[in-house]
Amino acid sequence: MNDNYQNIRELFHLDAPSPLPDEQIEQIRKHFGAIPKALESYYRLCGGCPEMNSTQDFLVTPDGRYGHYQLEKFSYPEYCVFYVENQSVSEWAFKKSDLNQENPPVYTTYDNGETWLKTADSVSQFLTSEAYMQAVLSKDYSNEEFYEILPEQISMIAEKFPRADADSDLYLGVQFFQPYPDTVIMILYNTDEDFSLLYSSDSEEHFEEIDSIISEILGFEQEED
Repeated sequence: MNDNYQNIRELFHLDAPSPLPDEQIEQIRKHFGAIPKALESYYRLCGGCPEMNSTQDFLVTPDGRYGHYQLEKFSYPEYCVFYVENQSVSEWAFKKSDLNQENPPVYTTYDNGETWLKTADSVSQFLTSEAYMQAVLSKDYSNEEFYEILPEQISMIAEKFPRADADSDLYLGVQFFQPYPDTVIMILYNTDEDFSLLYSSDSEEHFEEIDSIISEILGFEQEED
């Protein structure tokens, strides 16, 4: 388990911990009955970073500081909800029966708890994947819209860029590539045969470099200076 979430802290330039307040963590512990070690570690290192926890989806807290999603609004007999989609279409949770596991699997519901599907093998995998998605949507330089991409083009991207250790079944599945510490490429699975591409960077130079490579892969014409 990645106890210190070093990779996502670097992605968001967190040189020091950005925690949820202790009283918030203790309220969560009381609400759940316990907090898995991987989740508590995240609260104490990254739980106070707005960009990481509210750009696309929202970390659920007692005070609803992200998207006004308060912990008390989510109550299921067998699940503990800790993250929610920006319009509350989906919620992410771990099983109450897994409370004493250090890093339990994560499940999602799209129908207010009628059905739960496994979306990540562990809390740390889910939170890392979620952070990478939040990052690609929040950086300064971006292609600004999702591009349609074919499986063979995904293979070409995989040959050009190193993978990030952040893939999961978040939504219907996501893959991430990380050419530089400040740069993220995301492949989003819309269906088993339909894929979208988004990429961004904190560096204009790095963005222009990967934009040129990806544009060539996708067959886009480059504008002349």
